This record gives sequence, C-alpha cells and structure tokens, in this order.
Amino acid sequence: MVRFDTSGVQDNITYFDDIDPFYTALQNNPPNPSLAADSSKPSNAFSIVSSFLTASGRPLESSMVVLLMNRFPSANIDFTSDEYDIITNNNVKIFPIISDTSFSQQLSMSSRSSQALTALSANSNSHFIIGKNGYQLAEVFRTLMRTAYLDSLAVTRSFINNYGFGEATIGKLRVPHSETASYINFTITISAQTLQGSSINTKGILLTFYQSPTSKVEVDFGSMSFSNTNFYYKTIQLKESNTYQVLFNSLLDLGTVTMIRVWTDSALYHYGSYASLDDPMGGNTLSKVDEYQGAALRMKLMNDCYTSHAAYVLFTDCAGNVSVKYDSSQTIPIDYIFADEGSFPHYPIVPFFCDSKPTSTNTCIPGSESKYDIQFVAGEFTVIRSFQCRPGVGQINPNCKNIDSNGNYYCNRDKLPYMRGPTGQVPDCLGHGHVEYDFGFAEAYICVCDDGYSGDSCEKH
Repeated sequence: MVRFDTSGVQDNITYFDDIDPFYTALQNNPPNPSLAADSSKPSNAFSIVSSFLTASGRPLESSMVVLLMNRFPSANIDFTSDEYDIITNNNVKIFPIISDTSFSQQLSMSSRSSQALTALSANSNSHFIIGKNGYQLAEVFRTLMRTAYLDSLAVTRSFINNYGFGEATIGKLRVPHSETASYINFTITISAQTLQGSSINTKGILLTFYQSPTSKVEVDFGSMSFSNTNFYYKTIQLKESNTYQVLFNSLLDLGTVTMIRVWTDSALYHYGSYASLDDPMGGNTLSKVDEYQGAALRMKLMNDCYTSHAAYVLFTDCAGNVSVKYDSSQTIPIDYIFADEGSFPHYPIVPFFCDSKPTSTNTCIPGSESKYDIQFVAGEFTVIRSFQCRPGVGQINPNCKNIDSNGNYYCNRDKLPYMRGPTGQVPDCLGHGHVEYDFGFAEAYICVCDDGYSGDSCEKH
C-alpha cells in the first residue's frame, strides 16, 4: 500500500502479510487532499510501480496492483521494455482507475497522456477503468477483487475496434474438464475507452461463444452493466470440455479501445516460467523471451493428480491470430509430463519461435505489439500466461538461415534428424508430426510423427 502523487517526500510502499492489517492500514490512511502535490505536477504512479517491480524478496508471480488515480503521467512517460517483460511475463495485473472528471481534465492537458495507462492495461491483462466517483466505481473495484484477484484468466484480448458493425472472431476458448458438473462458470469483464475524449460508453456489446448455428451462447451486454462507468460485467455457463470461437459485435464508436477478459474459478495454485533452449527442464528461468530462444513455457501445477490429464496449449499474438509457424498449437500428452522433487507435475511446452512484430498489428493497442498470450488447459485447470517477444539476441547459425513459407527457420538437411530454429536446437518434423520433450528416455526434444509417417524427422512415408 502507498499514497502517491503527494507533496514533499514520497511515501514508501508498505507491505503486509495478512489481509486484516492491510485493511486496517487502508482505513487509517485514506487519500488526503491536503497532502496532494501541486496540480501542475503529473502523476508519479509509474515510478511507484517500478519500485514495486524491483522490490527484493517480494513475490511478483500473479500479483495484482490497483492504482486509484486523479492525474495522468507525463506524455513522455512509459515503462521500459525490461519493465514490461517483468509485468507481462510474471502475470502481474495492474488496474488504473480514475474518475471521469479527472479523466476529462487530464485529457485536455497536452503535457500529459493516458496512452501509457492504456498500454499498461493491455500488457498486463487488466482494465483501464473510468467512471463517476461513488457507488458504481466502488462496485467495479469490488468486482475486480472477486474476479481478477481470485480467478484464473481463460481468454484475454485487447484491440482497437475497427470492425464497424460486422461480427469479428477475437479468440478461442477451450473449456476445461469437470468431474462434477456439466457446465463451468465464467465471468466476463470488458472495458471500452473511446479516443475522442468521451470517457464513458453507454452502447451495447454482443459476445457469442460459437460452436455451430445450433450450438452457441450469446451474451448481450445491452447498455452498461455498471452505469456511469466504461465497465461491462456478466457471468455465464459453458459446457465442460467444449471449444468455442469467441465472436465480437458492438455499437461502440470506431476506434474504441476494447479490452475483454474471461475468467473462471482457479482450481489450484500454479507457477509459470520460461526455460532456455539449453535448459529444457526449466531449472533456470529466463527473464525475457526473444525470437532466438523462443517461448518455452514450463507450467507447474501444485497437485500431483493432474498428471492424469494431457494439456492443450495455444499461442496467439496481439491481434488474436494463431501463428502459421510450428508449435503455435500444442498438445502435451501424459507421457511427456514430468515431476519435480515435490512430485508436482511440470508440463514442458515446446519452444515457439515468435516474431517481435507480428505480420498484422493494425488492431493492436499501441505499445502492446510484442505481446503474446498462451492459453493453457489441463484437466479441470485453465489459465492464460502472456509474454513479451523481443528481437533476437545472438547470431543465427549459418547453416540454419533457410526460411520456409510459414516463416520458420530451418537448417541444412544434410543429416538426420533435421533441425530448425535460429540456432538449430529443435527437431524439424517436416510438417508430418510435432515436437515433444521426452523426459523419460531421450531427455531431449524429439519428433512424434503423424499416422503413416516415421523416422527421426518423420521423413519416411
């Protein structure tokens, strides 16, 4: 907890290990107008968040930050790429909340900008909330604490609404398995911010979870779920173990920044990290993902019974597109799940060689073009993990500069197994199979061939 934008010496962040003293401290230290910095000063909220990100000994993984703001930062202020790596790769959700009066006042000041707050919300899978002070804005805060703080993110999409009145596919949702229920509860949260200066929207949004013309769930938000805010909210039920296309249609103005998050109950504690190509077991985690290392996610679930479920993984870029490159969609069979010393299952996800700037970014939020999302589903558990894909650091292997029609680097095919990737450390299955990490025998990446194909690179038919 910290009060920021104060006059004199800036408060330090105070950390609490229990909810009761934290709540008491909030009650005893409310915002105090007499301590506010001069109105000519921009917000120092970003420096406060930066100090939170660098605090030693404090867990960042899946943490949540709420910024109650009255002013924007300076127009030239934003987080560094290293800070966005920390925020996005560690699943840190940061929610700016501001009154509509303050929003309008700050928007008129040329020296300040809300663009960094919008980029922050897109990169941290959160919402930039605007509304009238009072009951409704407080209810939005409570809703966020019941969902974003407690639940798992199942779908995330941030985009500039250039679709007009047409229906657009914005993602895919794979509903997890359930041993006890036919339907799974999901909570949808949406924020919509126009670029014309109007902070609050009152027009409708329609989301459709689609399987077929006779099997779909339509969610009509109508006008605002929370009046006098830019925030929409609804709960729905979807059939367990089914996969839905998520379709978007709205009456919002063209150019509206729209952020859609779909949450579900968190079944168990999890830990996500990124492993290097040289350390596929994930013992040493990467602080950032780049085009040469690839995004090799390791998901650790704190419940050994989950070794009885294969996992499904889907990579999407800032435009919501699934890459045509290899390994953008993966299945991790039970045979390739391995356990650590505590018997907690690890799901080794094959490195996906991302592009720091995807082919299409015209609907992406400025400042979030390098962000990718990974939908992970295993048994009754689902979660979204995101990362920033940075330009490659290092030299491409001279023998691996070949590029196929889908943009994959592959090496000279002079001996088996054929290899691919900028450094030639992943087998090339020639499109006739897929790569798995074989923990039990080879302790290496291997090709698992499709029916009818065989060989180290699935080259035999």
